[in-house]
Amino acid sequence: MERKNISKRIRYAQTSKIVFGDVVYDAGSSLGPRVQCDYQLVVMEEGCVQVDVDGVKMKINAGEVGLFFPGAKEQFVFTDDRKSRHTWCAVSSAMLSDELMAECHQAQRVLPVSRRFAQLIEMGLSIPDLAMSHSHGLVEALGMAVLQEYLFSWQRTHAHPADEPDAIRRAIEWVGADGSEPIDLHALAKLSGVSAAQLVKLFKLHLDTTPMRYVWETRTRRGAQLLRETGLTVSEIAYRCGFQTPFHFSRWVKQVHGMSPKEFREQAWSSGLQR
Repeated sequence: MERKNISKRIRYAQTSKIVFGDVVYDAGSSLGPRVQCDYQLVVMEEGCVQVDVDGVKMKINAGEVGLFFPGAKEQFVFTDDRKSRHTWCAVSSAMLSDELMAECHQAQRVLPVSRRFAQLIEMGLSIPDLAMSHSHGLVEALGMAVLQEYLFSWQRTHAHPADEPDAIRRAIEWVGADGSEPIDLHALAKLSGVSAAQLVKLFKLHLDTTPMRYVWETRTRRGAQLLRETGLTVSEIAYRCGFQTPFHFSRWVKQVHGMSPKEFREQAWSSGLQR
């Protein structure tokens, strides 16, 4: 089957040295082959992707982030059964010291997305277009913070090899695949194969958050995407994304984005018209 690059760019922020992006690919789409120019961190928000990097296969599931290096030949193939959405941060090698480059090449290539990492990506993507000419320093600082947070997450995991987070991966895979199903801590722990207390401990250690906060923040990001891309009502989005009530969804949007769903949509659509 011939694969095509069918994508829609949602948000974008860049300087000459840092790029933040947010893009949706139709089911069965592909990207590449291409030669990577930067140190790039690719976060799967929905769906999954198989990547061929110089002949070596790597897979990034929803809730995970992959690290890519300059000079590598890459081919991305997105899942056939649903659309895939990923965000990314590309950092020019000109921003990195020799020591930081060496640390990047030692790091694990795919990690679970920590709460702080997700927040930094969102901050980079949420800088308004009208402010970009005055925000280069902020964009570059956020880009470096994203890369440093990735390395910090790897170091924290690497320092605790006995705590290999298989349970976290199972939990993340479930959250990525079943975004609207009812769930509580004990049910998620059972799906992950550990006790509720152990799952909380692992999430705190590796992702700096709790399992249920991870669930609701992930569902909030999905809901925010629907607010940006569709005309569905807030109630329809709330139930589609697994929230208990529209008020529950609105409270989380306010907590994550600092505004109501209505205000978020108005800002997103206004920004889209300006692009």
